[in-house]
Amino acid sequence: MSALTFTLKNQPEFTLNVASLIPENLAGKTLAKIKSLAVIYGNETVKLGTLFTVKGTDPSQIFIEKSTQKLINIGQGMTEGSITIKGDAGDYLGQGMKGGTLTVSGNVGCWAGNAMSGGRINIIGNAGDYVGAGLPGDSFGMTNGLINIKGNAGDRVGDRMRRGIIIIQGKAGNYCGSRLHAGTIIVLDKVGKLPGEGMRRGSIILAKKPELLSATFKSCGNLKMQFLRLLFTQLASIDKELALFSKYGPEAHRFSGDLARNGKGEILILQHYK
Repeated sequence: MSALTFTLKNQPEFTLNVASLIPENLAGKTLAKIKSLAVIYGNETVKLGTLFTVKGTDPSQIFIEKSTQKLINIGQGMTEGSITIKGDAGDYLGQGMKGGTLTVSGNVGCWAGNAMSGGRINIIGNAGDYVGAGLPGDSFGMTNGLINIKGNAGDRVGDRMRRGIIIIQGKAGNYCGSRLHAGTIIVLDKVGKLPGEGMRRGSIILAKKPELLSATFKSCGNLKMQFLRLLFTQLASIDKELALFSKYGPEAHRFSGDLARNGKGEILILQHYK
């Protein structure tokens, strides 16, 4: 069986909501039925076949080719299978995702992984603001799953995050891990101002000292933390994309905080490689 492949006929002028293109929704449907699915394009509803050419037979493997940031809600609510995006993706990538794998070869918009509770998102390029964060009014951001970003991410990564792991191999913006409830955020390049502002629990692991750290974090000195050794070993064993963690050791300078909340969170600044 060949992967079910959607190729944009032309670059869309307006946002195009493709939340319906997930494996569980397309299973058992003929190509004719899939082409007749309704999608929201701007403020109109149009048939999928007017915007995409569709080929392939295996809905458990979906490819979206010639994708742009006009395509929003890719992988919304998916529970199984894989979606591979050739190009960029718009806002709300993997929103409400519960399982499966999303892979984007380009850049993505804001709110990637919003309300995510399982599965994995791989972003080869950069991501916008609010990765893994909650929308205004949400109690929490992502509650489980893994997000791996090879490039940079914007502001407020993991805002109100409840559980899960976010890895940023490039830079992160300001307020990384703000209001963090739990979970782990790892940034392997520079991070902006005031990471962990208002965090309750959880761990923010930084390879470099932040630009500005709030005075409500208390230095606990350099520590050898065996949980870091276990975490990095586990991450490195997942697949070759995360093998880089094998070079990181367990020593870190620990800051506890945010003391303006309950002081049970932590920011760990890695001291050296193995």
